[in-house]
Amino acid sequence: MSLQMWHEFCGHGENFTAWKDGDFGHCFEQLVVVCPTHAILAIFSTFYIAASRPDFRMDIFPTMWYVKVRVVLAFLLGLVTVIEIVLTKLLNNILLNNVSYSDIVTAVIVTFAWFLHAVYVYKIRFMHWTTWRGPVSMVVIFCLPVISTIAELHTVILGRNNESSQLTKKVSVYVTAFLQILYCFSLLPKGDKLYLEDITDGCINSDSLEESETSRLTRFLGSRYGNISQESSQQNYVAESNSNFLSKLTFHWVQPLMVKGAKLKIKNVVDIFLLPDRLNTRFLYEKFTFILTSNSKTGQQKIDSSTNGEIHSDSSQRVPDVEFSNEDQHSNITLLSALHKTFGLEYYSIGLLKLLADSFGFAGPILLNLIVSYIENKNEPETNGYIYASGLLIVTLLGSICSSQFDYLCSVVGLKIRTVIVTTIYGKSLSVSSVSINKFSTGQITNFMSTDSDRIVNFCPSFHNVWSLPFQIAVSLFLLQQQVGLAFLAGLGFAILLIPINRWLAIKIGKLSNDMMEQKDGRVKVMNEVLFGMRVVKFYSWESHFKSKVSQLRDAELKSLKGRKYLDAMCVYFWATTPVLISILTFTTYSLMGNQLTAAKIFTSLSLFLMLISPLNAFPWVLNGLMEAWISLKRVQAFIAVLDMDINKYYVTNLGRLTDDVVLISNGEFSWQERLCDSRPDRNKSIEIGPKTTEETTTQRLMDVNINISVGQFVGVIGKVGSGKSSLLNAILAEMCRVKGHVYLAGVMEGFAYASQEPWIQHATVRDNILFGKEFNAKKYEQILEACALKEDLQVFPAGDKTEIGENGVTLSGGQKVRISLARAIYQDKSFYLLDDPLAAVDAHVAQHIYQKCIMGLLRTKTRVLCTHHTKFLTNADIVIVMEDGKVIKIGPPHEVLDHIELEFAIETGSIRSDSGVIKEISCHPDDQAGRLVEEEEKETGTVKMTVYSAYWKAVGTCLASMVLLALFLMQASRNVNDWWLSYWVAHSSSPEPQHINSTLQDVANVRLLYPVSELSSGYQIITKTISYQDTNRMYNLTGAGDNLIFYLTVYGCLAGANSIFTLARAFLFAYGGICAARVLHSKLLDTILKAPMTFFDVTPIGRIINRFSSDVYAIDDALPFIMNIFFAQLYGILGTIVITCIGLPWFSILLIPLALAYYKIQQYYRHTSREIKRISSVTLSPVYAHFSETVSGLAVIRAFREQERFKAENLAKLDDNQRAQFAARAASSWLGFRLQMLGVAMVTGIAFIAVLEHHFYSVDPGLVGLAISYALSVTNLLSGVVSSFTETEKQMVSVERAQQYIDRIPTESLEGVLLPPPFWPIQGSISFHQVYMRYRDNLPFALKNLSLEIRGTEKIGIVGRTGSGKSSLFLVLFRMVEIHKGNICIDGIDLHHLDLKDIRTRLAIIPQDPFLFSGTVRENLDPKSLYKDSALWKVLERCHLKVAVERLGGMDADVGERGRHFSVGQRQLICLARALLTKAKVICIDEATASVDLETDFLIQQTIHTEFSDSTVLTIAHRINTIMDSDRILVMENGAVAELAPTKILLQRPDSLFYKLVHGK
Repeated sequence: MSLQMWHEFCGHGENFTAWKDGDFGHCFEQLVVVCPTHAILAIFSTFYIAASRPDFRMDIFPTMWYVKVRVVLAFLLGLVTVIEIVLTKLLNNILLNNVSYSDIVTAVIVTFAWFLHAVYVYKIRFMHWTTWRGPVSMVVIFCLPVISTIAELHTVILGRNNESSQLTKKVSVYVTAFLQILYCFSLLPKGDKLYLEDITDGCINSDSLEESETSRLTRFLGSRYGNISQESSQQNYVAESNSNFLSKLTFHWVQPLMVKGAKLKIKNVVDIFLLPDRLNTRFLYEKFTFILTSNSKTGQQKIDSSTNGEIHSDSSQRVPDVEFSNEDQHSNITLLSALHKTFGLEYYSIGLLKLLADSFGFAGPILLNLIVSYIENKNEPETNGYIYASGLLIVTLLGSICSSQFDYLCSVVGLKIRTVIVTTIYGKSLSVSSVSINKFSTGQITNFMSTDSDRIVNFCPSFHNVWSLPFQIAVSLFLLQQQVGLAFLAGLGFAILLIPINRWLAIKIGKLSNDMMEQKDGRVKVMNEVLFGMRVVKFYSWESHFKSKVSQLRDAELKSLKGRKYLDAMCVYFWATTPVLISILTFTTYSLMGNQLTAAKIFTSLSLFLMLISPLNAFPWVLNGLMEAWISLKRVQAFIAVLDMDINKYYVTNLGRLTDDVVLISNGEFSWQERLCDSRPDRNKSIEIGPKTTEETTTQRLMDVNINISVGQFVGVIGKVGSGKSSLLNAILAEMCRVKGHVYLAGVMEGFAYASQEPWIQHATVRDNILFGKEFNAKKYEQILEACALKEDLQVFPAGDKTEIGENGVTLSGGQKVRISLARAIYQDKSFYLLDDPLAAVDAHVAQHIYQKCIMGLLRTKTRVLCTHHTKFLTNADIVIVMEDGKVIKIGPPHEVLDHIELEFAIETGSIRSDSGVIKEISCHPDDQAGRLVEEEEKETGTVKMTVYSAYWKAVGTCLASMVLLALFLMQASRNVNDWWLSYWVAHSSSPEPQHINSTLQDVANVRLLYPVSELSSGYQIITKTISYQDTNRMYNLTGAGDNLIFYLTVYGCLAGANSIFTLARAFLFAYGGICAARVLHSKLLDTILKAPMTFFDVTPIGRIINRFSSDVYAIDDALPFIMNIFFAQLYGILGTIVITCIGLPWFSILLIPLALAYYKIQQYYRHTSREIKRISSVTLSPVYAHFSETVSGLAVIRAFREQERFKAENLAKLDDNQRAQFAARAASSWLGFRLQMLGVAMVTGIAFIAVLEHHFYSVDPGLVGLAISYALSVTNLLSGVVSSFTETEKQMVSVERAQQYIDRIPTESLEGVLLPPPFWPIQGSISFHQVYMRYRDNLPFALKNLSLEIRGTEKIGIVGRTGSGKSSLFLVLFRMVEIHKGNICIDGIDLHHLDLKDIRTRLAIIPQDPFLFSGTVRENLDPKSLYKDSALWKVLERCHLKVAVERLGGMDADVGERGRHFSVGQRQLICLARALLTKAKVICIDEATASVDLETDFLIQQTIHTEFSDSTVLTIAHRINTIMDSDRILVMENGAVAELAPTKILLQRPDSLFYKLVHGK
């Protein structure tokens, strides 16, 4: 009895035999060797799982990759045994003969043990062990299953069992052995754990590693308390935290976010969960930077993850944080190889999920075939039906899980890549030398961070499709050969012919994409410059010129886009029509070979054609995605590879002698030319070069510089405009290229205090600008405010020093910007100060105050270098350096040097300037918002409004949009009729006997259509579509097949031709419509921005506007029409499918009702959440661009203060916010995809089980079963596609919404007037202000109050007044930059309110304080509209003393560089003066036109102004006393009204006059 029991239990015809034929018995081996070892593994795993606690170990950095690999391997080891049992059943096709009870018991124990072990490995992160291997005991326990596997290997190698099940057993053991070997390799890295407190509180070094657990725990408790309070205040949920394995598998951890979105509680970034540890931006950046810059092949160096983020090597000398690379800037490691080393293993390993998903996808149709065969075969055991249905459930479930996890994990890797690309570009911009970065415009680098990073991220799905698609093709070909034999070669030959066509299309698309990106770079660059200089653009009425310039660049971009879209349309056309053409060829060949066509063969073959053609047509998209990623990678690589600032090589670190020198330059030669920088001089050798070429002379070059500055000295630098004063400071700061000579600088690592000539002001409060990251010290702060004469300004600011400053300081006057910049420099408390002409932009008594209280007061003990044109302030200097044409022509004490300088040009009796410049409402009103100037970016909530869709419809064109919808309808209708004709053909042409289905695939095939989804959603989306046709073995034989073959094929061909025509029309109409919409919306957006009033630009960051013209325009151009095309195609497809299905199977409509309700609920959840997340993503992206743009403009200041790491941290924080939104969007998408797939699984499985039950109790039609299952799959997955594509369309529509916000809501200037001025108006130039009131916004006080004055024609008026008195407001209302509230302003008796703005601004002239030059030639900057001849241009350049400088640069056609960087600030001001001289206007407004030029040049320029404008009315805001002393009258402004207006001499004779007090500093 016991032998019989063992015989039944062990199976395989054997008993419980211990040893037989030199090996263990099969049953004995299972029960004594395999089961006990795995049971021990399960027990120990359970113990350690229970012992794990979520204590401070939760604060570790993201789990290491090898631990994740271990989790996956343990899970797969558990899965192998289950798959072995299932395959044994399926392949042998019998019930319980080959699967014994011992097999089942062993499978349960082994599977349970490995699943528990997988949980244990995951829990290691919570365990009290210092390495990622876990406890040593578990490593030993793991060896026991390895020993049992060795015993099984011995058994299968001997091959004593010849049963058919031995094949699955062999494969199972081999796979298990392979996975265990991989597991052993994953145990090799020891991997010390890194703790978050190590990252934030200190670096990981030998000391911290030796720190006791007690001290760690103590430190943890302190930090954890703070974290708890912070989390409780924000109530933020960390993504994936505390989620178990099942939650991660089903994305249930996303549920709180979806519920919040459905309740419309997602308003901003704080409402979405925090990033998981593995997406920590700082960790990813430091890890990637270490790999990118490391030259060590062993990789043993450790990352110092302290707050300063530096990377330490074993070298004794600390690497300065301004240096990007450690030792060798010629490191061979490229961006691609660094990405490979950082994310390669993680990325490649998820390909296993892709392989499993594809395999399960092909297993589905096989199981469907088995179910239908089972229903047809009455003799097959009933249990098989339930096994097949269960197998269908398992296969579809596992396929859905693998597919959803692959998509999610792929997107996570993509986010990691985006993080490191953006942070690396930002970090590189901080470390690259100023000479090298000149090759790239701000627009280009912004595109690197936006579009290029997105295209590189798209590589993630594209690469895996490169091997996945050939795999699908190979399987499809094999199954097709089983259906129609060699006839499939006819269709395959045609498909192969399409490959070179698709390849050509992909290459052309890639080339056009590259061209389009370059053109986009140029357009964004110009827009950036226009926005930066918008004030000057409006003063000169250049809007039409720049609109034309941007439009030309946009037309070129659209030309490339048009070519690309039309080629895309060709791809879509081939994809849609090729299956029909191939089917005609194949079926014709099959019929001519004498074979009979049946429903099974026709519909199965059609399905296989679709399975074959989809990968073939998808290849262009995949290759195109790879090519675009490669192009973008090369673009970013070109930026990453440029020369870094290497201060170790620039400066001599050891003079070899004791010295108190702060600066020592010996035989120095410096250049702005990158060609010379590429020579990479080190500190010990110089580069000898020949005579200067034409290229080298285009920019300033310093030669023969020998300077010695000692500690505490006060050094003055003087020279004419363009002589090289600012370049000398840049040479000291290492911003130039050292061609030869030696430079020594004390305290290199400490940094220097630098106040640049063009003050760099951050978009922040006044206090934040001054503190610049330092802690607030009230006493020190008050002293600095007093020394910099800022207290009076702060009193009139609406919120004092808490007042927010506009971008680039647009809301401050020139003097205020200079003094805040100076205060920032002093607050940093450095030992060495470089001051670039800070006294030029302030009035005389303020300059004297700053000189006494600041330069000779607070800074008296510091080493100071002051560039200035005010030689009177250098009498107390220790050394004076005289520069001329890039050379030091004289150096020595003031009494020696200044005596040789002709001072007749520098006679000053004082200045009366009072920080005029550009004064906005910030300086003259109290504000109810406590100084807040820039509001948060406007963001819509709720669904995308119909007005947005209507705007896009109108942009496409009503007629064109209607034609697109009609073409879609006709395309779908012709396709449905085509399918119906095939059914009709088979129904009326069958063989005399019913044809049962015994093919590999029945009349159902799971067709995988690969739609390339928008580039913004990272790659390709697999959408499953099932084609099914009713079995025809029920139909009667109406006519012979051969009689009407030609007739049926002819009709079928005609229908296919009609479908082809409609498909072609739909593809090209959609492409054309998208281009039309892109052109119209960009044109409207550009018009709106150029017509917006200046108040809009004062309160709107440039980055926010650029985001519209960059990311949003790109979405409107490319992503939106693409995904909308997919949405409409799927929508029409589902409507056609539902109509045909309900006609054929009316009962199916009952199943659609609960299905529709479930889908409605899910899509409601998803759409509400994803839409808001998309908006948040767009809003959080603008600060990243704005901060980057601000950083690039202030590179020299940031580097001088050694504040790179703080700015990197700010970038990481802003990027982190955006990454949170991006990650949330991907998580929500995965949540939706998984649930939709689960609904499909439930639907198909339910129908399968119902079919088996009905077969058990009743008789059912196999054809109806196949039809029901296939159409259920079709409807489910098409609904999934519709929801996904509609949501994605809605998300991309947010870009239209954001553009439409500006188009509809930004107010425009009152451009058109009711009067035309006389042809030569103004003739006299008389100006009349009558009771003028003006304020900048409705809720602000008046900046001009009851202003009345008369200015006679040709009169010269000097304007003075303290800050906020309304001086610049006069110019603004004169040019109608701000409209007056009441009153009137007349010129020659004509009210300006009745004239066109263009007439006013082109007839008047202004020389602004802030000079603006845009990229282009000298000629374009002088005369953008090409109104004057070259002779006239040369003449004005000579009068402005610029002729020599322009000739040196290369003449009229020489490039001035981005924002005119090839000229000094003084030279740029002179170019603005030359523009005014060209106009010969009768009314000239001069706003400190010569603030940055030397005294001699200023004297000559004043003579030119008096000569050239002798017949003009000139209004001059005072700069130096000699500029207004010969004015006819002086206008003193106070509180927005006229305080004094009288001749100069009269006012100077009255000691009680305000003018007298201003002149004498009282």
